[in-house]
Amino acid sequence: MRRSQGTALILGLGRFGGGREAARFLHRRGWSLRIADRASAAELHDSVEALRDLSRVDWALGREDEDLLEGISLLLANPALKREHPLLQAAKKRGIRISQEVNLFLEHYPGDVVLVTGTNGKSTTSTLIAACLAAGGKPYLLGGNLGNSLLAEEANWSKEQTAVLEISSFQLERLDPKRHRVKGCVLTRVTVDHLDWHGSLDEYREAKARAAAASIEFLVQGAADPVANSFATPARERLLYRRGSLRSAAAGWESDWLTCQVEGRELALLHADALELLGSFHRDNVAAAAIVALRLGVSPADAGYALCRTKPLPFRLQEICAHTCAQNGVRLFDNSVSTELQSTLSALRSIPGPVYWVGGGKSKDDNYQRVAEAIGPLIECAHLFGAAADPLAREFSGHRDFSGHKATTTHERLEDALAEAFQLAPSGSTILFSPAFASFDQFKNFRERGEAFHGWVRAALEESGQ
Repeated sequence: MRRSQGTALILGLGRFGGGREAARFLHRRGWSLRIADRASAAELHDSVEALRDLSRVDWALGREDEDLLEGISLLLANPALKREHPLLQAAKKRGIRISQEVNLFLEHYPGDVVLVTGTNGKSTTSTLIAACLAAGGKPYLLGGNLGNSLLAEEANWSKEQTAVLEISSFQLERLDPKRHRVKGCVLTRVTVDHLDWHGSLDEYREAKARAAAASIEFLVQGAADPVANSFATPARERLLYRRGSLRSAAAGWESDWLTCQVEGRELALLHADALELLGSFHRDNVAAAAIVALRLGVSPADAGYALCRTKPLPFRLQEICAHTCAQNGVRLFDNSVSTELQSTLSALRSIPGPVYWVGGGKSKDDNYQRVAEAIGPLIECAHLFGAAADPLAREFSGHRDFSGHKATTTHERLEDALAEAFQLAPSGSTILFSPAFASFDQFKNFRERGEAFHGWVRAALEESGQ
């Protein structure tokens, strides 16, 4: 029986596993728990049922009052809670330690950790690194912001493992680089996202910079990323990837070959045509993963094989159907993961046109003009849904790239926007579902929105007999 550690408050149990696994992890270490969330027990049914077997639990669902802090010595915050949250501010005043699920992992895990962060490409890059480690016979764990808590893998932890940990800017904001040291870090390109949560671009970038500041052996980043270039790091090596010849970089693309520095010589690892990932933007992710894999002792042959065999993750850019329910000859691409402009632009630049774009959701900054000006030249027609539909349509209506034959339709529901796109898209065109906005106006997250998209497509194809 472990000695009692006191009482920890799990603030924001959530539905996706992090809160549940943090509760179990603390319980195994002798903590009594108070579990609070503004949502009710009915709304959190699956998460609550998963913890019914625990003793020493004070359930406080449907509450967020300051009385929750009585007798608490540790507060574990859901990453979605902003630092301005009244209970977090009250806990800070009382001197209660505030932490998070990912910090627990970093403080207790015995093996090496590689953080992967950036604006886009985090999940794909993390998965590519893990695939290389698997191909090379290297023990590893993969998790974090991908959707699975590595606390659940505690029974399988070992010093010989490398944990590949995707980490978001929300989580990084509560990470202490001096306390939470890691072996290395990968920065995919840092652009703009989550300004509604962080409050400013500077604060978003400061959160991302914490990953570089926590790395002690290596930092992998794009040579052409001015934001990452500005991040300070104690890492012994800053390893660069670029879309071009090596020129002192660790990896580069030259004549469509990925070339890496291996033991002081240049080695061609793979050709772009061998990749199953769609879109030239994935070259950065592949190059970054190759650098990490080689740095961790994976052979070039194993790394190249794994990188070529890795398929697109669910909801990332991929063609899902060569024929629509409306007519033959229309290509359909899924990029459900997109919750911001850059991801959608990357998708549009990687697929054939003319493109009938389905997008919308909840804006993070209300800058609809920026979206219209960037997307307008790349599409034939816009089918918009959700909270962003009307304000974005107004921007499109006055935009020079939407004069003449180009059109915009607006809809309350995603399903109606899809139906309109399928009806209007002629043979030889492309339909792209790449929202470019957050999902929180109508869905819990981008995955639920993506599942709604796939569900509608399946039903439409079945109805048409395809």
